[in-house]
Amino acid sequence: MTMKNTVSRGRLVLLLAAAITFLPTIAIAQCATVGEEGRWRNLDEKGDPIYIDVKMLGCGDEVLNDGQAETTHYTMRAWNKVETGGFYGRPIKDAHYRPFKGQQWLYAPLPNIPYMDQTWVAAVQRDGKPQLHVLIRHEPLDKRPTYTSEYWFIHSK
Repeated sequence: MTMKNTVSRGRLVLLLAAAITFLPTIAIAQCATVGEEGRWRNLDEKGDPIYIDVKMLGCGDEVLNDGQAETTHYTMRAWNKVETGGFYGRPIKDAHYRPFKGQQWLYAPLPNIPYMDQTWVAAVQRDGKPQLHVLIRHEPLDKRPTYTSEYWFIHSK
């Protein structure tokens, strides 16, 4: 084996290692994320919920090996403050885009006993910054009155 072949093999190994490392990242980056994705903190410190998590699972613009297109799936979770100063994470629920007020909003029914919170969220630019506009219709699971809430959230770290 000559020195030239050894160098060529070395370059090939480096090239393959780079491809294995970076190609999955490039493929993931091609999946368009939604503006609503992430952890959001309520600007109203007394607001309930105090945090909302929106996650995108899967990527609807990917085609799997068997030729089937993967569907994009979203989840939403709300977090409430508790008296001890901690947080209670409500159950994670599936979320779907639906038309509302002339635009697409991400919707999920989030349990908040004794209510079921019909939760609508939309990412918007407000004062030049990304914010999450949240509208909630609190539907009672008993004889309590129905009421609505409106909040603004910012990205949380």
